[in-house]
Amino acid sequence: MFFRSRKLTIVSAIAAITMAAAGAVFAQSTSAPMPLPPTVERGRVPRVAPPVRIWNEDHERAIKTDANINLSLCVLQGDVKVNGWNRNEVRILVTNGRNFTFKVQQKSARSGDPVWIMAVAEAANKEQAGPISECLRGDEIEIDAPVNATFNLKGQEVNTVVDGIRRVSVKNAGGDISVRNISDGVTAATYRGDLTVEQSKGAMVLENTAGNILVFDAGPSEIGDIFKAKTTSGAISVQKIGHRQIEVNSISGTVAYNGDILSGGSYSFWTSNGSIKLSLPANSSGMLTASYGYGSFNSELPFKLNTETVTPGPVKSIIATMGSGGDATLKLTTNNGSISIKKQ
Repeated sequence: MFFRSRKLTIVSAIAAITMAAAGAVFAQSTSAPMPLPPTVERGRVPRVAPPVRIWNEDHERAIKTDANINLSLCVLQGDVKVNGWNRNEVRILVTNGRNFTFKVQQKSARSGDPVWIMAVAEAANKEQAGPISECLRGDEIEIDAPVNATFNLKGQEVNTVVDGIRRVSVKNAGGDISVRNISDGVTAATYRGDLTVEQSKGAMVLENTAGNILVFDAGPSEIGDIFKAKTTSGAISVQKIGHRQIEVNSISGTVAYNGDILSGGSYSFWTSNGSIKLSLPANSSGMLTASYGYGSFNSELPFKLNTETVTPGPVKSIIATMGSGGDATLKLTTNNGSISIKKQ
């Protein structure tokens, strides 16, 4: 009986120790759970991160070209600066933007060098699916091109400066355009921004929707080159240009011209809602036609009145000979504004 009682006591003690140890383990597991890896959230299946797209880096490329290279590109975002240099090479630097490459469209049959290239954006990574826009983007896009280059740009909200090349064609949805030292023609259009042309030659077609147009020290590169400028809402100022065929139109804004009336020239200035202001040499000659509505006509230059029409409505018109006459024609029209001619 004694030995049996002692045996039970030993068994009971062992059982008590075992239960105490198990309780301690259970308490530890409930009070301090094992931590999960930092990339795994409790109750969720870990996901693999998508490939990183490198958009914001500096990218620079250069290509040997013919001296008369034609460079085309489109830009979604960034300030574009084009500079002419005396190298047969095109260099482009995109700051903080997309990578790009050159696509050769045509080569010279004589030298084998490219005569027409396009700068196109590359995909951010090889796994990228779907269509890829070929338009460049970045904070700044700097371009060096031969002085005989032709530059073609289509852009979104892009401020553009072009200096010292042969020919320019720029069409932006918004942003200012400034071109200078162009030797053989400018075509430029922006729908929100100002447009400036200086010290340039060639045929010019300038268009604006909401912004001003300023042109000075310009002229033709060939006989018969035409100058056209029009804006929907903004002022147009043309100073010291040598084109003999000039058409300037503004729907709402002042039109100003400071320059010569050349023999054989045709000058047309029109605005629907604004004034027309001319500053001409004292010896200017030509046939003058002026039509104006709610406003007046004044001239510091002498003229001989040929006909004058005053209707019961607001529109008035005159036809006159300016100076000694000659074969130049000057047509001035405003529906709501004044016309003034001042002596230089």
